Amino acid sequence: MELIIQQIAQVFIKTITEKAFSEKIHDIDSLAGELEDECKAAAAQILEAVVASLNRQIRDDKTMRKEQGLLLKEKERPREIYTKVGTIDVSRDYYFDKNRQRYVSVIDHMIGVRAYERIGDTVSAEMVNSAADVSYAKSARQVTHGRISRQSVRNHILKVSLPQEEIPEEKKVVKELHIHADEDHVHMQKPNKERGKKSQIVPLITVTEGTRKINERRNETLEAKRFADIHIKADTLWKTVEGYIESNYDTEKLEKIYVHGDGGTWIKNGLDSYRQTVRVMDGYHFGKRLKAFSRAFPARNISVVLRNAIRENDKRKADMFLRSLMVEASEKERNKVSEFGTYLMGNWTEIYNLETLDIPGSCTEGQVSHVLSERFSRNPLGWSKEGLGKLSCIRVSNINGRKIEAEDFKTTGEEDRYATYIENMFKGAFDWSIFDGEPLVFDRTSGTQILIDAFGKDHGVILS
Repeated sequence: MELIIQQIAQVFIKTITEKAFSEKIHDIDSLAGELEDECKAAAAQILEAVVASLNRQIRDDKTMRKEQGLLLKEKERPREIYTKVGTIDVSRDYYFDKNRQRYVSVIDHMIGVRAYERIGDTVSAEMVNSAADVSYAKSARQVTHGRISRQSVRNHILKVSLPQEEIPEEKKVVKELHIHADEDHVHMQKPNKERGKKSQIVPLITVTEGTRKINERRNETLEAKRFADIHIKADTLWKTVEGYIESNYDTEKLEKIYVHGDGGTWIKNGLDSYRQTVRVMDGYHFGKRLKAFSRAFPARNISVVLRNAIRENDKRKADMFLRSLMVEASEKERNKVSEFGTYLMGNWTEIYNLETLDIPGSCTEGQVSHVLSERFSRNPLGWSKEGLGKLSCIRVSNINGRKIEAEDFKTTGEEDRYATYIENMFKGAFDWSIFDGEPLVFDRTSGTQILIDAFGKDHGVILS
């Protein structure tokens, strides 16, 4: 095998040398692309040679095969694997494992290729990370130049194992946390591709340690960590958030946990077990509701009156004011008064906290817009629940700073069976001294050497 690799390397060096010192140097950008293709082609040839050699070595190692109970059934069954250097054609022997009563390709376990998989894990990870930002089709074009279908991108999204949160050795001590909870409304595909769409609520929770002022118009969240649930269930999501808080913060010294939300039931049910929990209405949502209600009665100073009543924590005053509006309102306007009154009284404590507490403002709407809506609901898309749940968690993981990696596609178990044999095979298996031979002697009269000498004598004038 060493001789084959040496031959590939020599051909590769000759090819890139000829191209590098040819007239193509005048278009260095185009030349760079050609050299990259040559590098990938040489790498693919080397990988194919290595796999072929290992496959033959396993076949010839009859002692190992007897110990493992492997009976040779078919030689050099072809298989294609798309990798970072392009498509690799590998030929593998097929065996029957008497100990486990099943057929197996040992070389697949050695090179880390899963059964029926034709795409390398590094490429799969890049496609999945890209799909968190762009469409499946665009992800396939960006990563594989269209050699892989958009359906394959989706399949690998469903296959990947989501990264687990690392538990710190030491818990942080902070006085308060701010939890921002909101949801996106995403269009779903109906079963059997029926016409029309239905909407799915996708909850998002962001845990922060507060905000820091960047300038007069902008604040920055501190240590923001976002959470979504693969099954799109709010109660499971809250349990995940509780686990994060317990493992990362000293809850005994945590004085307040402010939960910012729009008053939704699933938000009110979160973090009930913490005595420090304080619920706060999101300022954007309350302001929007109050402004819309005020437009129905332009002659009355609704915003000022109600805000004063809220800050004084005077429910009776607010109720009497709303009753006075009912008297003078039309039937259509009475419905608006009744609806707003129900909203105000049902969320009184949260709205009172919003108006009176000296705490950072909420960023629930911005988080949903940036994390979820930008990918899932801003464009006319239709999602399956399975794909939406998995990809939303992948996007959240990416934004949190943890990209999907090749290791997230690996599975443990049967691949480990041949681990000892593989390790022994690679220990001192190759003689690298073949690359330490006589130094290369350049032909001074060759076209390439003449071109190199010319570049040196002209001191780069040709390229200026």
